[in-house]
Amino acid sequence: MGKYIVLTNKETFQTVLENDGLEVVETYNFYFFEKLKAKYTIAKILDENIKIQLYEKYEGKEYVNKINVKFFEKFDTIEAAREELNEIVKASGNSEDSKNSKLVKSEMTV
Repeated sequence: MGKYIVLTNKETFQTVLENDGLEVVETYNFYFFEKLKAKYTIAKILDENIKIQLYEKYEGKEYVNKINVKFFEKFDTIEAAREELNEIVKASGNSEDSKNSKLVKSEMTV
């Protein structure tokens, strides 16, 4: 049985989801004050030896990192990955902020 990971895409930080060793399961859009702040993707790991490619734009420079999937937190079930995603969203702001934030499942796969 495969394991699952949660991957993040933001304006300045992109995770490449096109990877033969990953199967995208579902993607959620995180909105704060109606503005899209991040996309979170739950993916099934098909190959434990893959590297996840990350792009980051910082102070006008672009950085590319390839990180072995073994360094990512893994979950045994999709439900466990969803629970983690909900914890990430809860931790993104205080209770007042949470009134203005929402997580919406994307109808489109990435």
